[in-house]
Amino acid sequence: MELILYRNDSSNEVVTKKITVLVTLNGTLREGCSIIDPVIMISNTSFNNAHAAVCNYAKIAQFGRYYYVNDIVSEGNMWILHMHVDVLASFQTQLKSLSGVIERNEFKYNTYLQDGYFRTYANPHIEIKQFPSGFDTFEYVLAVSGGGSSTPPSTGSDGDDIDNTAADIADNDDK
Repeated sequence: MELILYRNDSSNEVVTKKITVLVTLNGTLREGCSIIDPVIMISNTSFNNAHAAVCNYAKIAQFGRYYYVNDIVSEGNMWILHMHVDVLASFQTQLKSLSGVIERNEFKYNTYLQDGYFRTYANPHIEIKQFPSGFDTFEYVLAVSGGGSSTPPSTGSDGDDIDNTAADIADNDDK
């Protein structure tokens, strides 16, 4: 089994880490070992105090995964490394090949996704038109969405833009 110990200078959220190789060790697993949270014992002849002071990252080639070194314990002439898998770095090739909808990005915004931090405004376009023959017994409200007419918005009976209230509309019906 090959164990490569590193110094990681990147945040945990970064997929491609900035790492520096400290030492590469070869050995054999002597007992069962977790693939998610491995605990590895190594001799202090191949791993010294200088390595222990800066080692915070590792790769176990046999498992094909990268690990955060969470704790290093010295016990006699052995070092015990407690590690936890770094899923982002271990599966970065598969993650980078995925396509998906990104909910939040610091540079580009998707206005079709609901986002409480990025404000969008709906500017309604309202037109009021009289039917030429009118209606005898019922009142109708016709709502149309889309279309994209190139004509400018019409104005109300009082000459201003369409800010008509229900009372204004009722007054127009009486005329």
